[in-house]
Amino acid sequence: MAEIPTPLTLPRVDLQDHDHRSPSVWPFRFVSSASREKVRTDPSDFTARVVPGVELHRLRPYGALIAATGSWGVATAVAKYAVDGIGAFTTLFIEVGTAAAALWITLLCVRTRRTVPLRHYLFLGLLEPVVAYGALDLGLQHTGAADAALLDGLQSAMVLVMGVVFIKEAVTRRSVAGVLIATVGAALLTGAHFTLSGSIGDALVLLGALGASASVIVVSRLAAEASALELTAYQFGFGFLFTIPLMAVVWGTGSEKVPDATQLPHIAAAMAIGLIGFALGYLAYNYAVSHVTVGVAGMALNLIPLFGVVVAVLWLGEDLSTPKVIGGALILVGVFLFPYDADAEPSKDSGKSAASEVAIPEEKHL
Repeated sequence: MAEIPTPLTLPRVDLQDHDHRSPSVWPFRFVSSASREKVRTDPSDFTARVVPGVELHRLRPYGALIAATGSWGVATAVAKYAVDGIGAFTTLFIEVGTAAAALWITLLCVRTRRTVPLRHYLFLGLLEPVVAYGALDLGLQHTGAADAALLDGLQSAMVLVMGVVFIKEAVTRRSVAGVLIATVGAALLTGAHFTLSGSIGDALVLLGALGASASVIVVSRLAAEASALELTAYQFGFGFLFTIPLMAVVWGTGSEKVPDATQLPHIAAAMAIGLIGFALGYLAYNYAVSHVTVGVAGMALNLIPLFGVVVAVLWLGEDLSTPKVIGGALILVGVFLFPYDADAEPSKDSGKSAASEVAIPEEKHL
């Protein structure tokens, strides 16, 4: 009787990972051309293969948070120059108008369809920038800058509490400790004191901080359905519409004058804030909120005064006192103490890439 030939078993080869592992653990996968192209062009995927454990796409939201808070910190320093020349509400009107124009031009060029009901965007635009900045500007006219800085610095704690109440986000001891330490650091950095007068000005500043904190919760819900560009464009589009009647009252009553040609430098400063601090800053922040937890997004707000003080010292020549150094150090301690595990969600591209890879089961031999 003829012998049955022994089947020839060849080691399977991984088309993507050319390493020296044992043949018994080499998977064999068909990879789509789109996935191969992504590997060649996406630096995060390339780095993840070259340096094990490093996935840059998970760091992008945190980079966006740093970029957003950095732009807001710079804007805070520049805003003082604009407000001194044309007034607080006129500055806000120019900032929001510039941001809305830039975002809507970009959105119209992209030609994407709206995915969220307009009433949600209307509510978001009312919260921020209208309530957040309008109440803050009104409050600053009736309270001291130190009290305003202290109340406005409570935003990270407010976001953390709202995240627990409204979206049932988990809170750990590390997150609470990180927020408290960073909040104390922000108070020291801005020169705030802990004796509030309880005036109408303090109430308005607190209302502005609540509006800004609530907007983070709203963005976190809407970001699941809309892109950051669509979300930010509608946010500032409605925000600008809300500021038009406000400016009619301000200019009509003579509280602030309509800017003229002699105030062009201050107008240019306000437009720069609108483009960089508002349009790009909020675009980056809204993108980050869709990829990290609400607590992390709120925690990043403590970096705003840190960037603002750095710009004020380097650009405006302000003195760097010991309390400011201690406050900056406490902010960094609180930020690094805050838990970040499993915050970043897998990117859509990586999900598509994984779906395009088809695993072939091992051959079975008789």
